[in-house]
Amino acid sequence: MSSLQRALDVHDEAPELAAVLLKTIIFNDLDDKQKNDFIWLVNHVVGELLSDWASAFDLLLSNRWECSAIYFKFLACTAYCSARPVHAFAAEREYAELAGISLVEAKVLVGLLCVQSLQGSVDIAQSISVLEGYVALLGLPSSSPVGKGAAAALNNIISKLIDDPRLQDDEQSQQKVIIDAAVACERLWMQFGTWLNHERSLYLCALTFNRFAQWQRALDVADKALAIIESNGVEDVDRAFLLLEVSKAYQGQGNREKVVEALHAADQIARDFDSQLSLWFLDVRSRLKVADFVAAG
Repeated sequence: MSSLQRALDVHDEAPELAAVLLKTIIFNDLDDKQKNDFIWLVNHVVGELLSDWASAFDLLLSNRWECSAIYFKFLACTAYCSARPVHAFAAEREYAELAGISLVEAKVLVGLLCVQSLQGSVDIAQSISVLEGYVALLGLPSSSPVGKGAAAALNNIISKLIDDPRLQDDEQSQQKVIIDAAVACERLWMQFGTWLNHERSLYLCALTFNRFAQWQRALDVADKALAIIESNGVEDVDRAFLLLEVSKAYQGQGNREKVVEALHAADQIARDFDSQLSLWFLDVRSRLKVADFVAAG
């Protein structure tokens, strides 16, 4: 097994080991896909998980990939996060040129990557405040690369925020920013993504609305996502998880009959899941706190 593959396999459980492995890799011996994996791992492991942004920047800088837009995007992120603004500005210019986007668009995408990368180590109110500014910028028309890149970043940011225990339920201004970001993500995927991207962005909206007890809005977007699946193909995994959100929204509304109906439909689909997927499904189901309505079948 290669050092890169081993680092990919162990990075969540043993980030220190993954970081050591990354430093042993000869970057120029990697193919393009492996180089992308290496770049992502450096940012995620050395930067995000170990909070050693200076080392993350140095490791990327010492393994320069001249013709890669992704490389310069992550180099800019590690430069900002390690307080090297001049290096960050230079990397952003390279990124913009290679990606065929404006410098302003490059700054938005790098900024969103920084927000995502620093979520676990900065004050949550600060993260949400910065996110608000970027969401406002994304109200403007975007090119396809920018739209897809921003949508993917928003998806990751929002998914972490709604599960963050530091999020205060009574902070209405924070709720609004997160909801606006989820809606922006859905709009971008609808405009620039596939039907599957769009459907999954609606699932993210359902998760977000349920997180803030906006039950009817959760039902509306979940129904829209289920209709997209029905019109485009078979996607049973997504259907099952959407139905869990439907059941949660109906629970919030106190509609026992609909809760049971949605859970039963989700459980029927999940019967065909493999063992790993079944564990994931049951874990999500258990966190919906619907045991008083119906036990898992």
